[in-house]
Amino acid sequence: MSIVLGIDTGGTYTDAVIIDLKTKEIFAAAKAETTHYHLIDGINRVIDELDFDRFDQVEYASLSTTLATNAIVENRGCRVGLLLMGFTPSQQLPQCEMALLPGEVDLHGTVVTPLDYGQTRKAIMAMKGKVDAVAVSGILSIRNPVLEDEVKAMVRQILGLPCIAAHELSTALGMQERTVTAVLNARLLSVIDELMGAVKAALARRHMDIPVMIVKGDGSLMNETVAKDRPIETILSGPAASIIGATFLNGTENGLILDMGGTTTDIAVMKNGRPRIDPEGALVGGWRTRVAATEVNTFGLGGDSRIWFDGIAGGVKVGPRRVYPISAVTKVYPGYLDELRQLFPKKIGMMMNELCEGYLLLREPPKAMELTPMERAMLGYLQDGPHTLYTLAQRFGIDSEFLKMDRLVEHGIIAMVGFTPTDLLHVTGEYVRGDAEAANLALLLIAKRWCEDKNDIIQSMRFHITDRLTRTILDSVISYERIATDAAETKQMQTLVEKAFYGREDELFTQIFRLNMPVVGIGAPVKAWLTPAAEKFHTEAVYPAHHDVANAVGAAAGKVMYIYRISVQNHEIDGIHIYAPWGRIAYAADEDAAHDVNDVTAEQMHIANQNRDRVFLMEQAIQYAIGIGKKRMRETMIKQAAGDYDILVERRDKKASNQYSENLTMFIESELEVIAVGRPSWA
Repeated sequence: MSIVLGIDTGGTYTDAVIIDLKTKEIFAAAKAETTHYHLIDGINRVIDELDFDRFDQVEYASLSTTLATNAIVENRGCRVGLLLMGFTPSQQLPQCEMALLPGEVDLHGTVVTPLDYGQTRKAIMAMKGKVDAVAVSGILSIRNPVLEDEVKAMVRQILGLPCIAAHELSTALGMQERTVTAVLNARLLSVIDELMGAVKAALARRHMDIPVMIVKGDGSLMNETVAKDRPIETILSGPAASIIGATFLNGTENGLILDMGGTTTDIAVMKNGRPRIDPEGALVGGWRTRVAATEVNTFGLGGDSRIWFDGIAGGVKVGPRRVYPISAVTKVYPGYLDELRQLFPKKIGMMMNELCEGYLLLREPPKAMELTPMERAMLGYLQDGPHTLYTLAQRFGIDSEFLKMDRLVEHGIIAMVGFTPTDLLHVTGEYVRGDAEAANLALLLIAKRWCEDKNDIIQSMRFHITDRLTRTILDSVISYERIATDAAETKQMQTLVEKAFYGREDELFTQIFRLNMPVVGIGAPVKAWLTPAAEKFHTEAVYPAHHDVANAVGAAAGKVMYIYRISVQNHEIDGIHIYAPWGRIAYAADEDAAHDVNDVTAEQMHIANQNRDRVFLMEQAIQYAIGIGKKRMRETMIKQAAGDYDILVERRDKKASNQYSENLTMFIESELEVIAVGRPSWA
């Protein structure tokens, strides 16, 4: 038996499952609200909610988390020093204490400008007391990391601080992106360390002394030791976990995976059992990194999206703002329901807000944050619980339309309470986790404000939510297919979209959009909205068992996967070089190489023999590189605590025709990927 605890901290809920990976049986599943500014509280609650009494049999825990992504977006983390060699940035970098140093290698990995040890030591000493971690990045270090490694060793010796070199995180070209990746990774070191300590403490409450794995952005797992060194690789782990969960639960090989959470809808395409990895690297918080991550399209539509009537443009609007559902708030704070009841007989006019909306206190503001008198008074009044906008306006003697608390909302200190798709499902009885009475009363207040029939409003809201989801799917598919359109084409496309989704048979022509794969729905609210959206694409909507906790299942079901990318290059003058993440190797010539004879001129014979020698040597070098790659991989998989793993090698050769004969080719380069995949094991 292989029992695993899977945990996913999403934008709205934290999910947990206990699962047997061999039988795929889910013993227990639970949800708890995500506590954004103290994630451990939500993790503790969701573990407590699990109806399971054999925690001593759990082998390990696996976590997908939004913590790293959120920290980057919110500019949180430790103070970072950056030592740059051979490169002056022309674009903005994440906030850091930066020093520019001499030291450069060329495209072949040859050191062309050595380190100035005195200047380097001085720059490192200048950072003492100003930084908590250091990143080192040198031009073309992926060809030869020797300079980065030397500077990293000096940082650890002089400052005794954590230090990461850019080549350790990515072997892809792109100095700007690799430097951004290194700085962000350094910033996240303290964040992930705190999280791992908190998760360990939560498990200890259940007497669970077990290892912890973390989901990476490409859906694979890494153990806690590796995660503490490379926290940047956990960005976008939530969407990746949803894909793994869908595959595990449904055996999906080909499908459009749609994960509708409380805050957003994430969409990815699965082909032949594998999602596409973003070739440019993950984009988070406006920063392009070199982190391998699943290609996911994210849209601001979820179960907690605000539904409201636009008094200026007219009609129902859905999102993109996320609010706290009234049905969830009143279950915890019944006083809010009392305020809604008091509003019903009153005649109140609002243009930009609904009568049912209000504010909820989430946390105390930072001590360093300067508050206006109005903000301070608002926070004081919300201490006893949430209040409607009308109640707050009466309390402070101002019109509710001028009760703007956007700054406190943006900083996550207070949140808006409002009517959402989740509340609508409480009204229809399709989903009842919170207070259905409050949801019904809120809808009646909306209907009263706009003098609309309740049932008409329900149908209108359903239409707009489904329409948003349908167009979201279309946008995602267009993005996946890399379809670019100009303004004129976009206008024509809109006409075709309207005909495809809402056209009539009696029109001059019809348009059909057909999705050639099923749509796999993930997330608690998705079943209510996805089926009619999938019908617009003439495809099937599939809902795996336990689809509401699929992300946590994906965290538990993930595998350890590691890739070493190695380049073997044939340089006409410098000989054959092997470029690997651990350094550059100049491959020595084999004096016993065989010579083949062909019916060519003496000069061509000499060149051909040289070429064939090189071809033979290249093949020897490639096999040598594969050998050391596999050896390194076995060491890495042991470090990653992976058991029963497989190693495979993918090879792509690049050749060019010889100038003397099209039949004689020059072996220019071979790109190797040494890939290992296995399950975590602590046997």
